[in-house]
Amino acid sequence: MTDDVQQQLKSQAFFNYSVVLPEMEEAEKEVLIIGNFIIENISQETLHTPVICIRLKPAESGKLGGKIEGTLRNEMIVDASNSMEWQHLNSERKERVKQSGEYWLKPIDCEELASGDKLFFSNFDLTLKKPAEKNSVIIEGFVYFNELRQGVGALNKIIINF
Repeated sequence: MTDDVQQQLKSQAFFNYSVVLPEMEEAEKEVLIIGNFIIENISQETLHTPVICIRLKPAESGKLGGKIEGTLRNEMIVDASNSMEWQHLNSERKERVKQSGEYWLKPIDCEELASGDKLFFSNFDLTLKKPAEKNSVIIEGFVYFNELRQGVGALNKIIINF
């Protein structure tokens, strides 16, 4: 791929979310985040085989849920009718999450993203607890395509300070 074509291939991603705090007397309870991870193809070319990575730091600080094959928690989904189902990229997902805090996901019914189109990981939920050794949890997002193998970091992060 030439440098000119590589420079024309662009994508952006960002989080849109709400934080649900526990009651004051429940200080040791978990913090709930409900949100969307939005990916947009801002290039002139179609991008293929989207994959996202959502990383929690520290790794043991929380759990990702939502419309993910095999882990669907219906009670957390606000509107499942308009949201696409996602699946884990590989079968070693539980070990990878425990070690790295990384959730690698791909959409079940989307193999390409045309120029100007958006892709949504909708209505995910993150249940977070205060880490043992730190006072904050950082959630980062990344998106990858066949044409953008180096990945693109989200425009924003979610940071919860306890």
